Amino acid sequence: MRHWPLFALRLTTPRLELRLPGLDDLDALADRAAEGVHDPGEMPFGEPWTDAPPHERARSTVQIHSASPRP
Repeated sequence: MRHWPLFALRLTTPRLELRLPGLDDLDALADRAAEGVHDPGEMPFGEPWTDAPPHERARSTVQIHSASPRP
């Protein structure tokens, strides 16, 4: 993306790379959210977003992480 160069920003060390997620990353993250995030008998979050059905958890995960356009 030419008009928002932060999408290309990467901070890299020998053991770690920090960068914004791409579309493939968001798909993988949504898959993990759909599979379940924590023990169903516990609620570690103030907002119970994980109580939603799997397809809604996946969609809301992508929505919250893609408020800005991705490359």
